[in-house]
Amino acid sequence: MRAEVHERLDSLVALRPQWQALESRALEPNAYLSARFVLPALKHLPHAVPVWAVSVHDGGARGGTLRGLGLFQPRPWRPLFPLPHAQVYASLHSYLGGLLLDAEAAHPALRVMLDTLARRISGLRVDKLNAAGATARLLRTVVAERGGSWHEEQWLERACLVPGPGGAVRWRQHVPAARLRTYERQWRRLAQQGDTSWHYLRGQEVEDRAIDRFVELEHVGWKGAQGTSLRSDPRHARFFGEMTRAFRADGDIFFTELRLAGEVIASTCNLRAGSDGFAFKVCFDPRHARHSPGVLNELGFLKALEEAVDDFRLIDSGAEPGSFIEQLWPDRLPLYSGTIALGRWARVAAQAAQGLSRLRRRWVAGPAQPRPVSDSTPERESRTLSLAEPPRRGA
Repeated sequence: MRAEVHERLDSLVALRPQWQALESRALEPNAYLSARFVLPALKHLPHAVPVWAVSVHDGGARGGTLRGLGLFQPRPWRPLFPLPHAQVYASLHSYLGGLLLDAEAAHPALRVMLDTLARRISGLRVDKLNAAGATARLLRTVVAERGGSWHEEQWLERACLVPGPGGAVRWRQHVPAARLRTYERQWRRLAQQGDTSWHYLRGQEVEDRAIDRFVELEHVGWKGAQGTSLRSDPRHARFFGEMTRAFRADGDIFFTELRLAGEVIASTCNLRAGSDGFAFKVCFDPRHARHSPGVLNELGFLKALEEAVDDFRLIDSGAEPGSFIEQLWPDRLPLYSGTIALGRWARVAAQAAQGLSRLRRRWVAGPAQPRPVSDSTPERESRTLSLAEPPRRGA
């Protein structure tokens, strides 16, 4: 296998046909690594530092199949990793990190990619990597083979859905009955104001007016007031328009809409890669906030999954911890962020830096205080996807 380094956007654009073919063979689906997502992001969204890529091919210099692709950005020196390093690229609208690897040749492709990176940098920062996914497991294996190490810096769990056998109805056990009755009352009160209906749109059903309507609806809510809506910055609006239409061309986009008297009062934009779904953006009309239209829209989707409206292996909410979606979606996706030392010397330096950091924290914090013991139990039960060979904390 051979690797190529790409430092210009036009060289990545030239890879697009092979890139999209690689997506269909990916070891782990990730809509945020799709050419349909990344290329519009690089074209329209602002970037504080340049983005470069490493592609891995088999075959000769003028041919062969694309087996791996990673996009990276230089990262400044940090006390926890005081060596030249980079981070896996993530746009301002990306909620899951990783690398794109061919399932049939993932191990050798990743090995070549890391060897190429090691000639330029000493470490690689990865944010929000699916800790239960095949890419994380392979990374741990290949990094260890090369004498490197993984240094975890953050761990979190995010709401997700696993609709598999019996999974489509698990949400009913997750949401307290009293809360469900409250939502049913809100639906009835909303319906008193006019015809209320829920809609699932996929692929070509997501017409331009649905995309434009989403941008407008998001802007009239709190994101518009804070200046963080897509419409607040024309560059973000252009990215969204081009990206959603690219996914629509392949049938890999779906919207959910709650309508009152024919007018959309809540909407979600969602992407698909392989068998996995990715909840991307949500919005609702603040004029109807007292009826919780965003929640009612999500409930419509959960009920539709019970009727097998679509076939998903997993749906990632993309939500931050504490989001309302945790009250509705019963499963949890473990994510970790940290830095990979790409060689033995980098591993030693990173371990020393982290050891000094731990000593400094202990010195400042003083003796550890005993944690209070509580007899309380959680209101709801949730299931975290299993993690094979979990990384050692602080390793």
